Amino acid sequence: MDRIRRATAIINVLAFWYSFCEDNTDMTGLKKRVILSFTIFAMFFGAGNLIFPPFLAYKAGENAGIAFLGFVITAIGLPVLSLIAISRAGSAEKLAGRVHPAFGIIFTVAIYLAIGPCLAIPRTASTSYEMLVKAYPFDSMASRLIYSAIFFFLSSLIALRPEKLTRRLGRILSPALVLLIVILFVFSLSVPYDSNMPAKDAYSESAFQTGFTDGYQTMDALAGLVFGIILSINVKAIGTEKGKERREEAIAAIGGGILLLAIYLMIVSVGLSARSFSSDASNGAEVLSEMAYHVSGSFGRPILALIFIIACFNTSVGLLSSCGEFFNRLYSRISRTAWIFIFAFFSFLISNIGLDAIIRVSSPILTLLYPAAITLIGLSFIKDTDKLHCTYVFSVTLALLFSLLTILKLFSSPFIWLPPAIIGGIAGYLLDRKKSLKQG
Repeated sequence: MDRIRRATAIINVLAFWYSFCEDNTDMTGLKKRVILSFTIFAMFFGAGNLIFPPFLAYKAGENAGIAFLGFVITAIGLPVLSLIAISRAGSAEKLAGRVHPAFGIIFTVAIYLAIGPCLAIPRTASTSYEMLVKAYPFDSMASRLIYSAIFFFLSSLIALRPEKLTRRLGRILSPALVLLIVILFVFSLSVPYDSNMPAKDAYSESAFQTGFTDGYQTMDALAGLVFGIILSINVKAIGTEKGKERREEAIAAIGGGILLLAIYLMIVSVGLSARSFSSDASNGAEVLSEMAYHVSGSFGRPILALIFIIACFNTSVGLLSSCGEFFNRLYSRISRTAWIFIFAFFSFLISNIGLDAIIRVSSPILTLLYPAAITLIGLSFIKDTDKLHCTYVFSVTLALLFSLLTILKLFSSPFIWLPPAIIGGIAGYLLDRKKSLKQG
């Protein structure tokens, strides 16, 4: 009977999945929203999203709850808000341009390069490759080059058609990814864990702050500023009624955030369970690999490798598509197709320096960009933004200045930029109001 029930459950899951994968142009409103939410989830959920949550739980132990709360703010809350902010502003350069038009272009280019070919896109190939060689030990420079070449060529081909991402990511690859993660989670439930395990390293003294800054490493708040363009294209591509695009974009962003939260909870559970039999993992990839092997032997690591490949491939496609779209608008003499292949080739080169090197380089860059991005996202929800020039200038400038001082090791707290940004914003707002009253 158990076999019959399992077979029936699998058939039902596959039937449900097929109904979403089939090419049906007459979709209901609910189905459109679910598919768009899966598309957002697929674009966000990549290498960092798999690596950092299990390692957070593995290191935080008894403080995992408070550490995860900090992580959720920067890895889910901010990305959702960034998508909504771009929907309201129209584009990342328009949002940043409220400080100054030149700053809008410079800051947006910096975000696209960081979240694109310089850091995030190369990390998708290097992370998925390292998980693949854990399952099949064939590591060599030649195999790394061949894998990354194939990876970026295929992701470039799919990225060429941004309006098709809803079907290719939202209906096919994203549900497959979720299903594989659920399988790993279910297997890990057989491994008990002690909720009172002592926290390690920074998680023992500042769990919330450490979890908060771990969320930076997913790069998703910055990615939300990048993915806003692709979300808008796909909302229109599935036939959304004119005038309701902004509302549907917000619903899709929130839906994608809910999916991220559900999957993060599963992966965090895996990280907590891994502490019961492992004590020396050096990163989240090792935590997941050891758990996969522990619960299902040699069969587990190929499944885990497939999870990483699909997740990283989805993110690579979304980022290449977004970068191609943006730089084509910025410099239209080079076609969108050419931009995509240029960025894919550059990412191919960077990806072969290795995952650890990419993470080391990314940390100071993200420390500089994130505070200004968070400030811009927060300010976008204030009414009459066109009249708040001083508010934007003062708060964003101070956020950038103090994040730079943090990189230079003059301050150690990751939140040191926040009070100056708030004070600057209040001072700028009062000055803007004073100007407005004089003009009125």
